[in-house]
Amino acid sequence: MQKVNDSMCLKMNRDTFIIPDSNQGVAVRNNEKSLRMEGSTIDRWLERLTPMLDGTHTLQAITNGLPEAFQEQVYKIVQILYENGFARDVSQNIPHQLAETVLSQYASQIEYLDQIRDSGAYRFQVYRQTKAAVMGADSLLPSLVQSLIQSGLPCFTIFLTESQQSLRPRLHEMMKKAAKKDSESKITIMQSLKNDWSTELKPYDSVLYSSHGSDLTELHALHSLCKKQGKTFLPVTISNGLAFAGPVVTAKSEVSWESAFRRIHQCRNQAPHTSPSQTACALLANVAVFEWFKEVTGVYEGRKDTSFYQLNLETLEGTWQPFLPHPLINGRVSAEPIENPAQFLETRAHQPTNLYPLFLHITSTEAGIFHVWEEADLSQLPLSQCKVQVADPRSEGPSRLFPELVCSGLTHEEARLEAGLFGLEQYISNYENEFFGENRPFNWGAGIGQTAEEGMGRALQNALHEVFQKKQDYFVSETPLNLSSLEDERCQFLWQSLKTLKPAPQLFSGEAVLGFPVIWVKAGENWHGSVGLNQKMAVSRALQTALITAQDKETCHLPYGVTASSVTVYKEKQPEFSFNEETWKETFLSPLNRLNQKVQFYELQAESFFNEHTKDIFGVVLSGVEQT
Repeated sequence: MQKVNDSMCLKMNRDTFIIPDSNQGVAVRNNEKSLRMEGSTIDRWLERLTPMLDGTHTLQAITNGLPEAFQEQVYKIVQILYENGFARDVSQNIPHQLAETVLSQYASQIEYLDQIRDSGAYRFQVYRQTKAAVMGADSLLPSLVQSLIQSGLPCFTIFLTESQQSLRPRLHEMMKKAAKKDSESKITIMQSLKNDWSTELKPYDSVLYSSHGSDLTELHALHSLCKKQGKTFLPVTISNGLAFAGPVVTAKSEVSWESAFRRIHQCRNQAPHTSPSQTACALLANVAVFEWFKEVTGVYEGRKDTSFYQLNLETLEGTWQPFLPHPLINGRVSAEPIENPAQFLETRAHQPTNLYPLFLHITSTEAGIFHVWEEADLSQLPLSQCKVQVADPRSEGPSRLFPELVCSGLTHEEARLEAGLFGLEQYISNYENEFFGENRPFNWGAGIGQTAEEGMGRALQNALHEVFQKKQDYFVSETPLNLSSLEDERCQFLWQSLKTLKPAPQLFSGEAVLGFPVIWVKAGENWHGSVGLNQKMAVSRALQTALITAQDKETCHLPYGVTASSVTVYKEKQPEFSFNEETWKETFLSPLNRLNQKVQFYELQAESFFNEHTKDIFGVVLSGVEQT
């Protein structure tokens, strides 16, 4: 922040409050911050000084004739006010040509622009000169027109279709009132020819369009046209029980309406054909026009985040929903083969990444990649549990939701991490057509981890799980496993926990999958099986599957294994337990030689936001595996 100088014309911001306190000081506050200034006479200094900081006097004029000590005190005070955002310098404002009547009538808009950016009058002048076209649904169009008039836009064009001619009397009444209020008002109504929008809309800088109903063909067409012609496009949408304004789409922005519509979740608690009230339409229109106002006047200059405003049509509760650009719209989905996985790992950092900020960022019940990621009312004994529900990335909008996944762990932190990882892997796996095209593999898995080796190991584990799930017959050895060598602390805890819920459970080995061990747990009337990269993982995953089923009887989607009511018993020599402690890297690398040419690893690119916050995303394709 530069130092104040003689030529500055400082003006106090309107949201600034000065409150004296009883401890020889004052509190200075605005909408963003507060600070305390101390001194036995500081309240009197501010009382005399702040009225002069109205933007019409330079600091030289204010301090002219004052003793040197007083001048130093004035500069000290105004420096604090200026660098903390309580006052601004208006001497550098860009000149404007607005009439005094306009400055007076729209003083609040200009003051807002002054405080957020600078040169408020000039920015408002640019806004008033913007050429805008307004069109759309009968229920929303009058509200949009009224909001534009109130915002201070004097000239714009309303496009009406043949079926909307009944709106003319109401719109003409609005136009008459606008002309009385603003002498520069010049609103026109034109007949819309849908087959010639490219010519009709060519003279305009911005298009504001309202849509009501399930047919979004016009909205898509206008969105594409505005992108092509470099126009700003602002949609207001009511469809399938959902109502939202925005996002504002410009020629330079990556954001698009299609991304927002694909991200927003299907409405479950509201009637799909709720008719919007006039109040709801006015709310949506006001928010939409204000967003467009901020875009045109440069308030949003340099802003990177994207959001839209969602309104509940029944309760009139509104919230801003941030969302990520959708890969299927931006076309940034790819799979790059990894020729040498072991060598690839040597090039990657081995420091674990904290993924919890990523999980929090992508969780939203309205427009998140995760609809929920929480413990909710799940039983937390004997295992901690967390559920995740993922939005379908392939939905054309609004997004449908996949069934909930329940994951478990020895601690709440482990359960939440597991749920987050499985949720991301389920989400990524639905881009398989984009990753592999027409050569979509029959068996493959996606993996994400806190390290690259964990991500690649999880991808292989998920691919094996898919092979195991698709089996039509499950074979189990007839003799229970000898648990005397079950020395692993984690597996022992899971085993003892299961025994508290299910009497006399038993462990059995199953038919291996591509040479990887399979373990089955007989608990009650059901069998719970899982394949693992090693015996320890197979036992742990099978026990977790049995425990989740025992803790939550309604759970039907199991991430760790499968549940079967019957299996085929066969005779086979029982393997010895081998529970050597291994790192993720050792666990991942040890099976590679066994798989030989049956495995191909990929580095996946889908959501750029993921790759910025993870140790990459991986895919594994298993070839030469027959469906059994």
